Amino acid sequence: MSSEPAKKKDSSAPPAPREADGWALFSTLLSGVLLWSAVGWGADKLLGFQALFLPIGAVLGMAGAIYLIVVKTRHI
Repeated sequence: MSSEPAKKKDSSAPPAPREADGWALFSTLLSGVLLWSAVGWGADKLLGFQALFLPIGAVLGMAGAIYLIVVKTRHI
């Protein structure tokens, strides 16, 4: 046993970011854009448009992914 007192962690400080956190946020952003772009592309093909729903899907995917990233990283 050690005679040194145990150090207490400051529970009010947010944890330090890790490299894996950045990759997780990047993959959330990328997958949101790719998934909703594919949905927009499918809607274009199904409804006979050239490129109407593809950019709409990309923008919606980006907005949704940014929202998810903000929710994931918000510190209370």
